[in-house]
Amino acid sequence: MTSGALGGTATRTNPVLIKNYLDSIRPLLDVDANGAADALTDGLLIIRYMFGLRGDALVAGAVGPNAMRAMPQDVEAYIKSLMP
Repeated sequence: MTSGALGGTATRTNPVLIKNYLDSIRPLLDVDANGAADALTDGLLIIRYMFGLRGDALVAGAVGPNAMRAMPQDVEAYIKSLMP
């Protein structure tokens, strides 16, 4: 899980601790607010955001069914709210 995936300044490096942390914040990872944290929707939104995509390019084909947060500005604001 962590092989080749950790940054040089990572403070959480133990795969078990990383999994436990991700499990503990799972509800927060439901970026599109459709009731499920899904790698193919929410994960894609996060990755696109981290690569600098904004606006329609951020959300196109990436929000899940019944998404309550589907507008680009809402998704961007939510992801920003998760950042320290």
